[in-house]
Amino acid sequence: MRKDNKLVRVIYIISRLGYRFTQLFILSAIFFEFFTLNGEIGNFTTSAHNSKGYPIKARIQLNIPDTLIIYKSNFSSSAGVISKTDYKKYNKDFNKIKKDNRLDKTFQINNFAIYKDGFNDVSKEIDNVKIQDQDSEINIVINPKDVFFKSILMLKSYLALALLLFIAYQCMHLFKQLNKNFVFDKQLNRRIQNIGFSLILFQAVKMIVSIISMQYLSRIDYHHYIPSIDNSDFRFMNLQIEVEYNLETLFLGLCLVVLAKLLGYGYNLQNENELTI
Repeated sequence: MRKDNKLVRVIYIISRLGYRFTQLFILSAIFFEFFTLNGEIGNFTTSAHNSKGYPIKARIQLNIPDTLIIYKSNFSSSAGVISKTDYKKYNKDFNKIKKDNRLDKTFQINNFAIYKDGFNDVSKEIDNVKIQDQDSEINIVINPKDVFFKSILMLKSYLALALLLFIAYQCMHLFKQLNKNFVFDKQLNRRIQNIGFSLILFQAVKMIVSIISMQYLSRIDYHHYIPSIDNSDFRFMNLQIEVEYNLETLFLGLCLVVLAKLLGYGYNLQNENELTI
């Protein structure tokens, strides 16, 4: 049955352009990866390259002290860094250092500035600005020397591109078929099912790769220290490597698989009714 559906035709054109653009993007990524030394050609550059590293998911945790004292004694080897916390019972040593006049002290005190409309400072209009949640998910780029570790990170990076190409291909042919004949059949059902399974498989592989990555790298600590002062090491941030998964994508994949089975059941039921009639 042929049906003139402008919306389907528009979506088909968009999906076809998307598929060609995805092909071009993947070819350019492969070219930069394997045929350039550092992922740069003139003004063109790529963020993911074997010389720069590949992204890995981590949770950033900040240690933001209210006040930080860098101290050093002119009469002894006493030196270091101490911070003030939100818990008064743990600030005994901090207050002791703060009141000790024999120490040469440098204070680092947190402050905030709030702006609106560009550079208009409105800090005096708001009190008590404080970070409520000091951890968040970020992507960090690492470049391991271990060949296997680097290979699986490269696999994960290009697996996302492969998934994008596969879904673009399935969508292009799905809407192409609907544009020719606006009826549902087993081929359309198979394409929807393929998209669902590809999303589920992608999440499974992504999770396995992240679990393997955690065997090579579990945490990254960032330290603040003063080279001229012994024992002045202060950890202000750490990055905890996490298992990578996306429940929304996994749920979407499962929904598409179920939808494909339901549509397939409806298609078979319709054929049985037509044969009965």
